[in-house]
Amino acid sequence: MIKNEKLTSRTNILAVLKKLVGITLGAFVLAFSYNAFVIPFGLLSGGAAGFALTINYIMGIPVQWALFFLNLPLFFWGLKELNKEFVIYSLISMIILVFAIPTMQKVAIISKEIDLFLAAIFSGVFSGLGAGINFKFGSSFGGTDIVSLIFKKKWNVSVGNVSFGCNILVILISLFFFPVKIALYTGISMWVASRVIDLVVDGLNHHKSVTIITEQNEIIAKKILNELHRGVTYLKGEGGYSRKQELVINCVVNHFEIAKLKEIVLQTDPNAFMFITETVDVTGRGFTHHTKNKQLC
Repeated sequence: MIKNEKLTSRTNILAVLKKLVGITLGAFVLAFSYNAFVIPFGLLSGGAAGFALTINYIMGIPVQWALFFLNLPLFFWGLKELNKEFVIYSLISMIILVFAIPTMQKVAIISKEIDLFLAAIFSGVFSGLGAGINFKFGSSFGGTDIVSLIFKKKWNVSVGNVSFGCNILVILISLFFFPVKIALYTGISMWVASRVIDLVVDGLNHHKSVTIITEQNEIIAKKILNELHRGVTYLKGEGGYSRKQELVINCVVNHFEIAKLKEIVLQTDPNAFMFITETVDVTGRGFTHHTKNKQLC
């Protein structure tokens, strides 16, 4: 019993250390983005970071401290409304970021080698990478992430809508203080960052869910099992017009297997009805396995 408790304790400690290493890496990647691509070109960012950068450009207050004090009341709000572990790790991420930004100021020399367009692209890449790493480890940098989750919990407003609204607000405010091109390039940076976040969080775990309606369901199912080595599921269906009872095949394959699956179906039954949909985050035998994440709200 004592041995099991020690093993559990050691596992928990390793999990915490792994998370701290992850959010530290995310914070330094984000700090790199700010110093190398965002601040030297006067670009902005989404959410609270965008307001902090605006304060920095207009009033000269260091961006890390503007960001910290803008986020502080949001963290207190989050502690009352959200999962405390998520909020505490997010606060730790913010504290690390406060120290990471001045630590990496020397990388600003990179800005001498690129133009504004490249800065917008790569600020999005590295900002998205830093934020995505943090999300991957069950944390965030506060700001609109916390506000979005609270709105979702209290008023059932989607997280995406709140984040999008905050980003639009940042861009609109920037139009009063900065040239239009800064707002436009900031929009490019935000779009790139959102795509990179999705890539980091979901990884390459994108697959195709295929539904096949055919009179040759047993033959096709057997070929999928033997040639693609993918499982199939039979779903009971009924024709809306014919009222005929049918077995519908459903299976999930990766992008490299979809061409072979089409070949199997069309060669076996050219009249088969097949539709394919994109799926994300497939778990189970033959795919990736994830541990259960604690709810954030």
